[in-house]
Amino acid sequence: MNNLIYQTLYTLKNKMEYVMKCLLVSVLFLLPVLLSAQDVEDIIEDVQERYEDMENFSALFKRVETFQLTGTVSETVGKVWVKDGTKYRFESDDQQIVTDGKTVWSYNALNKQVIVDRVRTESGALLPRDMLFKYPREYLSTLLRTEKQNGNDLFVIKLTPRGKVTGVIKSMKIWVEDDRWLIKKIETTDLNGNRTAFEISHIDTEHPIPDKKFVFEAKPGVRVVDLR
Repeated sequence: MNNLIYQTLYTLKNKMEYVMKCLLVSVLFLLPVLLSAQDVEDIIEDVQERYEDMENFSALFKRVETFQLTGTVSETVGKVWVKDGTKYRFESDDQQIVTDGKTVWSYNALNKQVIVDRVRTESGALLPRDMLFKYPREYLSTLLRTEKQNGNDLFVIKLTPRGKVTGVIKSMKIWVEDDRWLIKKIETTDLNGNRTAFEISHIDTEHPIPDKKFVFEAKPGVRVVDLR
């Protein structure tokens, strides 16, 4: 039973880290199709510098998963906070993933249990700053169309692997707000045809986030499993 609980918690943790990975990695691919290779490198450097200087980031999110085989739809809403590229916190009704850059807490409200572990780079779950600078540039970008949202122009960009797919993602679409260059939506399709849409709203990069936001404090009655 304990092994099943641990596996469930790690699955939830990996899903939230994957969401953050999609959000932060996709900024590397906002590349107009007709630009030269040198222009592309310049834009990537500019985007990296902007996100490196972005000390505080918070937003609301809605994740909608559609499963191809069964046709079922799962929806999750919550909030995300990021600070200095290494600290982050995800919250939804039934789970929380919190890290101060050294320790990660994975809490499941249904089981009233939190797993505490060290941040392990070898696990493949890279931190936001790592994703921005280390994620391989293996995707081709194509501008599909522009859309309007609340009076703002959004560029819809499709990302496809340059060669053979090595992961689970077959393709990705991102919606980027013109001028502000903020990602408002991400949609991924995996090899089985399952789609995950991640909508981002109420983005705030101005207000400081206290460090205590990135430490999880277990309430009475919560079982703590320390794997450090």
